[in-house]
Amino acid sequence: MNKIKYCFLLLLLSSFYYSQKISGIILNENGEPIYGVRVGIENNDNGDYSDKNGEFTLDITNVNQNGNLKVYESGYQLYETKISTFLKSNKHISLKERIIDIEPVVINPKKYKLKNYGTSNSKSAYASYDSENKGKFFREYAIKVENTKRLKIKNINVNIISSHFDKTATLYFDIQNSKNGLPDDSQSLSNEKLQLTFSAKDITNKKVTLNVSDKNIWTDKDFFVTVRVNEDFKGVLQLGGNIFALFKDTYYRNYFGEWTKYSGGEPSINVDVLVEK
Repeated sequence: MNKIKYCFLLLLLSSFYYSQKISGIILNENGEPIYGVRVGIENNDNGDYSDKNGEFTLDITNVNQNGNLKVYESGYQLYETKISTFLKSNKHISLKERIIDIEPVVINPKKYKLKNYGTSNSKSAYASYDSENKGKFFREYAIKVENTKRLKIKNINVNIISSHFDKTATLYFDIQNSKNGLPDDSQSLSNEKLQLTFSAKDITNKKVTLNVSDKNIWTDKDFFVTVRVNEDFKGVLQLGGNIFALFKDTYYRNYFGEWTKYSGGEPSINVDVLVEK
């Protein structure tokens, strides 16, 4: 009997050891919960999104506690801390608003011209968001725009080959400067969350567009445009893209996992910009 009790206790302890979860709450500077914030472990594909109460849960089983817990939401400063430090805290994370001071610029049409960067293929299927396929559902895609001139972002466009969903779908975007040739969460160029909610009727000529002219997004460096779907999305969105584009690259990650670069293709994400002549 003692052996049975010992084995049961050992099994219970082993289960606890190999399955560890942490929970917390994400708040703004006024102490109000923030919904839909990404939480994850740096270079790890595991993650979660905060609910309407700002609460989240992360599975850190077999994760090094010296690893970084990351919390990122457009419009807020990137939050990072070691897992071991978070475990000793009150589990409340307060995000600070991100403020980018850029003076408004009066654009002289004679000095700027309208251009489009990225891929706008609306014929070939390339990547998809399917709420029934969780393996890729939380994937974030990015394209790189090589640039040396001062420019302003006007529109972000995505080509959608096919779709089916109830009522509306929501896409989240970000514009980030480059670090070591990859997107950098700490270098977002937007003061707020870039969000596009649309219905099937809003998909015109297989394209949806988010106008960001009033966001005052400027850069004179290489930058990335990222896109991901709302975590509550139910249905399928099939994005277009160039499958055999020799000089195009696709960047993708799950939550805050490592960015992976795939050469030889690019999803149909593109931007309309005003660039200095």
